Amino acid sequence: RLLRSGGGARAVGMPPKAAGKAAPVARGPLEFDDLQGLLALGTPPPQPAALAEGGDAVADEPESFIERLREQVIALSAESHDDFWKRVLQVAGDQLVAEPSERPPEEPEQLEEEKELRARAIGVVALLLATFADVALNASRDPVLPPAFAEALNMCQEILLSISNGSTQALIAQALEKVCTNEFENREDFYGGCLMYLIGKCLTPKTVSSDVTRLFRVRGLLADLDWEHESIESLKLQLMRCVASPNFVRSTHGPDLVAVCFTTHPSFVGEVHSTVKNQVMYSRGGVMKGYAVALFKAWKSSEGGTRVQLEQCIQEWVMLAVRTSRKSADHARAMLEEVHRHRHEDRLNELLCRVYGPVLWRSLKVANWQVRENAARLLQYTFPLIPNELGVAEKEQELTRQLRLLRETLEDPSEPVRRVGVSAVCITLKNYWDLMPPAEIAELLTTLMNKCAKDKKAPMVRAAVAQGFGWILQNPMSHPTMAAVLPQTADLLHDRAPLVRTAFIELLMVVSKCHGVSVSAVANTEQLLLRLASEHTEGQAERLQKGLAAKKIVSSSTVKASPDLVAKQLAKLIAPSLFNQDLVQQVARCHYFMQHAPLALLALLTHLQDVVPIADRVKLAAALFKYGLREAAVIVDKASHQQPKMVATMLRVVGVLLEGAFSEAPKVAKKTKKAAAAARLSKELESFLYEHIREEDFLHMLKASHEEEGGAATQLREDLLFALSSLDPARLQRTAQLVQHELVMACRGGDAAPSLPQLAAMLLVAVRWEKLGGVMEAAWERLLAAAARFGRRQAVAEDLGSALMVVEAAFRDPDVRSAVLKTEAAQLKQVVDAFSKAFCGAWAKGIAEVRSPSKAGELRVFGPGWERWPRALGFVVRQVLHLEHRVARAPEGEGADAAGRSPYVGVSAAVLEQLATALVAAPAMDALETLEGAATSRGKKAKAVTAPADVNAIIQVHERLLEALNAAKVLSILGPATSAPPADAEGEADFSGAASSHLAIDVRRLEANLWRWATVADALRPSDAGPRRSASWAFLGRMVQESCYAATPTPDVITAIRTLFLRVSEEAPADEDLKKVLHALLPRLEFEPQMVALVGAVVGTEEAEKDAAFHPRLATGLEEALLSFRNLRLKLRPQAPEPAPFADRRRVLASPTPQKFRPPAAEQDEEMPQAVQDPTATESAAESDGHESLGERSFSARSRSPPPRHSTDTMLHEASDGGATDDQGLGDPRASSDSLFRAVFDRMSAASATPSGVDVD
Repeated sequence: RLLRSGGGARAVGMPPKAAGKAAPVARGPLEFDDLQGLLALGTPPPQPAALAEGGDAVADEPESFIERLREQVIALSAESHDDFWKRVLQVAGDQLVAEPSERPPEEPEQLEEEKELRARAIGVVALLLATFADVALNASRDPVLPPAFAEALNMCQEILLSISNGSTQALIAQALEKVCTNEFENREDFYGGCLMYLIGKCLTPKTVSSDVTRLFRVRGLLADLDWEHESIESLKLQLMRCVASPNFVRSTHGPDLVAVCFTTHPSFVGEVHSTVKNQVMYSRGGVMKGYAVALFKAWKSSEGGTRVQLEQCIQEWVMLAVRTSRKSADHARAMLEEVHRHRHEDRLNELLCRVYGPVLWRSLKVANWQVRENAARLLQYTFPLIPNELGVAEKEQELTRQLRLLRETLEDPSEPVRRVGVSAVCITLKNYWDLMPPAEIAELLTTLMNKCAKDKKAPMVRAAVAQGFGWILQNPMSHPTMAAVLPQTADLLHDRAPLVRTAFIELLMVVSKCHGVSVSAVANTEQLLLRLASEHTEGQAERLQKGLAAKKIVSSSTVKASPDLVAKQLAKLIAPSLFNQDLVQQVARCHYFMQHAPLALLALLTHLQDVVPIADRVKLAAALFKYGLREAAVIVDKASHQQPKMVATMLRVVGVLLEGAFSEAPKVAKKTKKAAAAARLSKELESFLYEHIREEDFLHMLKASHEEEGGAATQLREDLLFALSSLDPARLQRTAQLVQHELVMACRGGDAAPSLPQLAAMLLVAVRWEKLGGVMEAAWERLLAAAARFGRRQAVAEDLGSALMVVEAAFRDPDVRSAVLKTEAAQLKQVVDAFSKAFCGAWAKGIAEVRSPSKAGELRVFGPGWERWPRALGFVVRQVLHLEHRVARAPEGEGADAAGRSPYVGVSAAVLEQLATALVAAPAMDALETLEGAATSRGKKAKAVTAPADVNAIIQVHERLLEALNAAKVLSILGPATSAPPADAEGEADFSGAASSHLAIDVRRLEANLWRWATVADALRPSDAGPRRSASWAFLGRMVQESCYAATPTPDVITAIRTLFLRVSEEAPADEDLKKVLHALLPRLEFEPQMVALVGAVVGTEEAEKDAAFHPRLATGLEEALLSFRNLRLKLRPQAPEPAPFADRRRVLASPTPQKFRPPAAEQDEEMPQAVQDPTATESAAESDGHESLGERSFSARSRSPPPRHSTDTMLHEASDGGATDDQGLGDPRASSDSLFRAVFDRMSAASATPSGVDVD
């Protein structure tokens, strides 16, 4: 086709608007004579129909336009291809040349128009290139590219990376990719542009896996490049950036491309290796896996000089895995993971023997324990390292040598090396059980049982043994031998470290899935239940100590070993034996456990979250509730006054099940929008629950307990309310009304006031059912009225005790306390202010009467209601601490003022300062001096002066305030030092900094006042109960102990102790109180120089005499006590003989544990097969040895072993002597948990037969 001339101005270099003024000329497909014609080829024309109707021009759809363009290119004949591209170059060649760096200045508008025109031209050419390459080029038909096309493509390649339009770049790259991946002549001229574009796409932040896949398709181009030419450096840099990109490595073909980079050229291996080494330390697991796969694939596909270079890289990774720190060594081992996984291949085995031979075995003997640990850890991945060229005898000899080195790691002096050695041995046994000699297996297992499992200094080693045995059980061929080995490690269940107990229970979980080993053969059911109850108790104690709630416990994968985690794992182990039965059998088994092991059953049901489905728990709770009500009805009908323990336990079990199910239900339904309704469970489950729990079945018991005093119904009320507290109050409306009514009556006071446990149960129900609003109003009214009468020194009504009981019960339970403080904080602060003001007023009036006594009647400082003041003031100081440290630290915005400050900040300092100031004010000091003068004078005038009749209340008030000040001082570290509000316009309420020092001064003055009041009381109004100074000295001793254990600065503690010691006299304190205080303070301060000096001043030293200011009683007590403390004895009495060790200084139980037990020497020398044949040999030896050496066990921590098991006849004999008096084995509630469980389980052995299937197998 010929190029048509005319029909418009030349468009090259002209603005688009000027070129657009020419009238269009009809042309054939792909015909143009200027730049505007070329641009028209790449622009979709408007639709003729829209123009004919007079509407706006509408462009064709992009798909239809591209299809038409493809058809037009296909219509071109092969002979006209080169002519077509010549016309393109003639028209747009100037636009395809890179812009010169220096050009004459032009107008900004003209410059922008030229840039826009150039971008349009490049875009059209790119579209034509991509379309032409796709439909017109075929290497199999014609491998020669049209010269003009090749020239145009080369020009576009030169400017490819400078084009800002991503679509234009993609079209050019598409054409380049088509040319480079087919057998065209001179295609290597386009490799650089194609690779640089695809590599650049892989380096963008939004790169996707398809970009890496495109680069992977052209990976063969890299080998054809000239890697010796200097122009290759930019490509190397881009490739190394790809290797360092985590997104690139994590993609599907990322590791393959990294392997290609390793093998492209020998000179590039070192640079890629350095890049990988720099990234490894900061890479995550997925990236590390990619690098490891790339290294392995690179070695597999390499040859010649590249393989030599790669083997040097692997050798360097081996050195890093052995001789670096733990974290670096872990990353280096991760790089070798794929190589280790394929170590059984002949070529890889030769490589590993070659790279590990000079390093690994030598590193097991070096002095650095970290190197030994790294080498021992590598053993589990590389064992056995036996060269292929060795003969059979040499291979056996080499295997024996490596097993000996592996066994020596179990006895290494370093704990980390022993721990890693245990893991390596167990993994080796799992992988090569059937290939290793039986004698070697027996020797390794013997070392694991007798040494590693009883490593008293390393709990992590003991835990590693339990974990390793679980790995060995993964090999079924080990089950017969392990069935005899595992019972020897049963003592790990009662290890003192939670980490070890957790690992052992996980081992039992593995055992439960093995057909050849039984859980009951390793640890019997009694021991498991005992452990479960003990862990639950310790977990509750930890949560109370740390202020945590049970609902905040996270999954076992993210929490460290703790009693709660151990209890949860035990529940997961035991739960199937209960819940894998029908409902009737579940009730029967629960009944059995409630008779023989009630605490273990409660612990089991408490930790069923994520273990047993909610539906199963709710159905069991409903069935038990109905069964329990039936038994309760029988007890109530008999009018028995004996506590129905079985029914009470059953109701507690129901409450635990329902509480766990309803608290877990919202978490299950969090993904839905209506999460609030999730607590109602499913409709079917809810209907089943309320069909078995109906008001008419139990409401009469609640009413009877309200109307009668005593009886079975009253005793069951607390447990019944706990069982109902998790249910929906809308289904139990009459019960909700009854609870609310009784709480209101209890707040108002009455003759038949409920007990404190019953109040706590009703308050908990009211909080959970959201019925607490308005209930506390009656209590606040009574307390405010009592405060007003207290201020006037009048007698208070009897309902004050009921109101105080209700509020105290509300603050005992954490859930109720939180609800009360959230809704009633303002009323509580009003009550606190009223009582503080009343106290100050009553105290001032009473002290005035003491200074000017009248002759009528006995003198009372607090007036007629003096007996109620100690309890009322104790209530005030406790509540003010709650307001300060619970309400004031609530999230911002809750009750805050305009400045964002809580109104309760600094309230405790204000109230305590007010009360302390009143007690140490000048009038009080004058009155106290008057009484002291009367106590020391013997004249007739002095005999007429007596101490106030309520002096005991005065002493108790001082004690309550001192306790609160001590608690406030300890709690002050929980918040900022300047948490108090600043002074207002009137200069009041400034409690930051200065207030703290004032409070410290008041504490010392209050302690002195307490001692003076006790002295005056003993002199002027002696008590039949004994000297008051003795009780006050014991109280002050407890305060000093609290300060000592609360990390108070040592100089302040020593000053307080010196003051306390100076108050020792002939009458005070009692000998028992003196010993208690000394034995509490000396262990804490034995190594403090100030304490040593103080004790030396009391008892005297070789250089100095005794200080006469201290009473001889104190010197005698310290002389007896310091002999038990090594540092004090060596410094003050170096000539005194060392006392004999106490045999019972710590709790020593008869059952052998990993910390205490060591088999006899004869048994240690026995071979493993004998130990396997007689699994009870260890127990027999331990039981026959009635004593143990103090050096054979660790005193670092208390043992958690179970109590010794006695025979049934012995247990029954002890029970008949009063050991366990009740039929549930509960005995004295003050008895230890060990005695309790011993009685429970030994009685269980003598009880009726266990229901079928009650085990953990």
